[in-house]
Formats: sequence, C-alpha cells, structure tokens
Amino acid sequence: MPRSSTPSPEPRSARSAATLPVLALLALGAVVAALAIAEVALRWRHFHYRPFPEVQFGWPEPQTIADEFLTDPDLLWVTKGYRQRLRDARRAHPAIVFLGDSCVEFSRYPEMTLTRLAAVDASIATGVKLSVPGWTTEQGRTQLGRDVLSIHPRLVTVEFGWNDHWDALGPPDADTHPGAITQWAGAHLRVFQAYVKAREGLEVRRHPDRPRRVSLERYRENLRVMIAETSRAGARVVLITAPSDHERGREPRYLEARHLKQLSTLVPLHEAYVQATRDVAAETHATLCDAAATIAADPRRRAYFRHDGIHFVDAGDRLMSQLVAACIERAVHP
Repeated sequence: MPRSSTPSPEPRSARSAATLPVLALLALGAVVAALAIAEVALRWRHFHYRPFPEVQFGWPEPQTIADEFLTDPDLLWVTKGYRQRLRDARRAHPAIVFLGDSCVEFSRYPEMTLTRLAAVDASIATGVKLSVPGWTTEQGRTQLGRDVLSIHPRLVTVEFGWNDHWDALGPPDADTHPGAITQWAGAHLRVFQAYVKAREGLEVRRHPDRPRRVSLERYRENLRVMIAETSRAGARVVLITAPSDHERGREPRYLEARHLKQLSTLVPLHEAYVQATRDVAAETHATLCDAAATIAADPRRRAYFRHDGIHFVDAGDRLMSQLVAACIERAVHP
C-alpha cells in the first residue's frame, strides 16, 4: 500500500519561538494598561508630587513654580523673565551683573546700587540682575560659564549661601542632573511622581541624616571657580556675605519643616558659610563686601528684614545699596 503523505508535525521549539513575540507584546500591553489605570486613579484622587524642584530642594512651592518659574536643562529652573533679561543683557553689555538667590532677586538693592554709582562713575552704572530664587552656588557656577561671561561685564557680584546650607531632600545639588525626559515625567506623569515619592521616602528612612544641598567645602570650591573664571574673562568679582537677623532660640519655625532637620543648627551653620565666603575672598584677593558683619553690628538690624530674618524690606535694601556701591567702587578703583 502507498504510504500516507500527512505532513510531519512542526517541532515544539519552533512553535515556542513563534509565540514568544506574541507573549512579549501581551505582557507589554498588560504593563501599559496597568500603568494607565494607575495614572487615571491617581489623577482621580488628585495626587500630585513635583520632584523637581519642589521635592528635591524644598522650595519653590508648587504654585510658585507654576506662576513664576520654567525648567532649565542645566540650571534646574529659572524665572519666567530670566531668558528675556539675558537676551537684553547680551545686546546691552551692562557693566555689572548681580548674581544670587532670592535675597538678590526679591530685593531692590541692585537697582539702588546702580543709582548710587551713577552719581560717582557713570561708566559702571549699568547692570542686570540675573538672580534666581532657590539657587545655590552650584547653579551660580554653571550659570556663570553658560550665561554670564558672554555678556562681558566689568564686574560680577555674587551673593549666595542660604540655600547652599539647607538640607537636601535627595542627592546634593552637584549630583542632581535630571534630564529633559525625567523633568517632563516629573511634571506630567502621576505614576512617575508616585514612584519618586516612594523612593525618596525609603531613602529618608534608610539615611535620616540628610546632606547639605552644597557642602561647606563644595561651597568654597564653587566660589573659587567662579572667581577664577571671571578673572580669566577680565572682570572683577565682589563676594557679598548674606546678612540675617537670626538669633539662637528665636529661629523662624517654618525653616524646620523642610529646610533644616534641627533648627538649633541654623545660626552656627549660616555663620560657617558666611565665614567661608570671607575666607575665599581673602584667599583669592576678591573684593569682600561683608554685609553680614556690618548688619550684625547694627542695633537697628531688625528693621532691615522681613519676618523671616533673611529677605530685606526697603530699609534693608537702602543699606545694602550703600554697602554694595562702596564695595564696587573699591573693586573697580582699588
């Protein structure tokens, strides 16, 4: 009898190989579906957690971020008017650039300083304020090379110190470089925000002693680099110490919530960074504007500050403009 022509069955290994892509697609689809369901559920419950910069740095607040700040790939965030200010400065080439944090940005002393300088030397009476709230010397160092030196100023003032010594809620500033995709996910995806919140909570439990946003030695190094780079560009530097009205036992309680684990360390901690500013100025022969020492010795100092003992009211702005103008004159005409 003739043999049957029935085809032999397909090898099991071949069938398994053919189904692997299908299984992989099904698994991927299940993961995507689960993430989508989680995203919808989190949004329905109004969950929101901004890792950059609210969580990482403790400030600015979420509404402040939405109203006044834009993310930046190198500097983390900038004010909404920062880029226009920078464009204007590159066209005008002002003589002075004022760098710093909110103590500069929320103050009128830079403008008042220029008015004082106009009465004695019009050639140095132009300036631009490129300060950004919440920044440390880490952002200032990057900003100097990326944005400031191309303006070709004659002089740069540098006033940092407060944010540098606050507790980091994640890695120190020098180790924090979120990419564009990470920043976008942190701003828009609730699932990613929930993941970061869980990760940060675990990290805090594992390492309860938080590092400073910028360590004292890194703070010194950042100032040294800023002075060296500015000097190589042919400009002078004025280092300004950050004044305060804080006293031991009377520290503002709100700072303990997110800026410092132990409020009792505030006064000696800030003084250590102020002293580091003095030391770097002496070491590098940069001009020191020791506003912290001058105001600390003034019996009227409380009248210069807002309730936080950090930011100035009008009287403080006027005094600062007097001090800074004199320091700039000394730097330009030694």
